[in-house]
Amino acid sequence: MINKKNTLVMMLLAIGSYTFGQSKVHVPASSTQPSKYQLEQIKRKYGMFVHFGINTFHNEEWTDGSKPASSYNPTTIDAKQWVATAKNSGMKYMILVAKHHDGFCLWDSKYTEYDVANSGNKTNVVEAIAKECEKQGIRLGLYYSLWDRKENGNVKDVKADFAYNKYMLNQINELLELAQKHTKVVELWLDGGWEKENYRWPIQQLYSNVKQLAPQCQVGVNWTVGSPKMLTNIPYFQMISRNIFQSVIFQVTFV
Repeated sequence: MINKKNTLVMMLLAIGSYTFGQSKVHVPASSTQPSKYQLEQIKRKYGMFVHFGINTFHNEEWTDGSKPASSYNPTTIDAKQWVATAKNSGMKYMILVAKHHDGFCLWDSKYTEYDVANSGNKTNVVEAIAKECEKQGIRLGLYYSLWDRKENGNVKDVKADFAYNKYMLNQINELLELAQKHTKVVELWLDGGWEKENYRWPIQQLYSNVKQLAPQCQVGVNWTVGSPKMLTNIPYFQMISRNIFQSVIFQVTFV
């Protein structure tokens, strides 16, 4: 006979191990003085955003994840030239769009087939850029869209959040681990969080995971996590809103 009480306890433990499984919880704190890594970010000053991906081959700014991976088909990926162009222009770092809203990944991800490994050019762009940044002496930042129109197209379906959040956290870990085999990742830009209410994003676990894997990495949020109309009175989000600053293109928080 199944012991329902024990079964429930086991289920709760399993959920808890996923949600709170990291060895240390890192919580951003407000401060009147920049931290060591924030000072390093300030000193870097100018960086180059590299937005390149499957949309490039459809002449569209955003696509919805329905374009076949094979349609991404650059004749070559000259990472050396990209990084040299940034460096020769006076840039101290690059931010590579590793995955935009369409969900297509510029690295070989074990969590999806919608990536360069299944495309017309199998070059692992994230790895190639990471190697060149280290070789040429400039820093690397990565952009990752929280909103994924391929993997999580129906953002109204709250029941799909658990599976997608697990997918997303696994991918971000994978992305950082891959890049940091070759160089330090100094910034992670998160985007598309406005598509869901903020409580539906595992932002605390994401932040803790990033800081555990890459303590020097500054985490940036484009505009907001959750629509401004959906913001709650959670202290974490109140802290975030107090530290927002304006950049040329984005409204970004770095912590």
